[in-house]
Amino acid sequence: MAEGRDAYNLSGDNNDDKLKDLCGRTYKEQAIWFLNSYWETWGEENAEKLWAYVHKCNEIDIEKHEQGCALDELNAHRLLEAFDETLTVRAMRETLRSSGAIKEKRVKNVPLTHYLLCRYEVDWNGLVVAIQGDNKEELDEAQRRLDEVNKALEESKARDAEAAQALQESIAAENEAKQREAEAKAAAEEAKRKEDAAHAASEEARQKE
Repeated sequence: MAEGRDAYNLSGDNNDDKLKDLCGRTYKEQAIWFLNSYWETWGEENAEKLWAYVHKCNEIDIEKHEQGCALDELNAHRLLEAFDETLTVRAMRETLRSSGAIKEKRVKNVPLTHYLLCRYEVDWNGLVVAIQGDNKEELDEAQRRLDEVNKALEESKARDAEAAQALQESIAAENEAKQREAEAKAAAEEAKRKEDAAHAASEEARQKE
């Protein structure tokens, strides 16, 4: 949690201000607020999924990474595509406008909160005043499980890359061997041609004697 921010309360005199405060927090902080707010209903069973969203946001936010809070429209589309989401940024904004979560005419960036509001059909007014429970141990365990999955995925990618490299080297060696064989065959054929030519010349000379 950023210095000076209350992990259990959002700043603001009204719900609009509280939502703005939440959307300005890091991807991880936004996800934790959701999980603490709805842990008993749908949060616990979706904890790993929300951590996956956080990891993806950190990855594609090339400017701020873990310190970021919102993606530009292009990267927001990348986030949706990464999770095979049929929801579009435009449809998401229309939904949020109709609920009053977005009041600005033009919105450049997409906080993780906006996506989660639509993805889990959450009432934003209820979200910003939700009592925050202390589920640190459960959240840490969900994070640990996701880290294990990501580690296994990276190891699998590394093994695949090694196998692909070995295959390329094998193919290159085979092609090199074939080339040497072809060159040897061509050299043998050239030597045979020269030998036949020399024999023919010798025979022709003998006949002229």
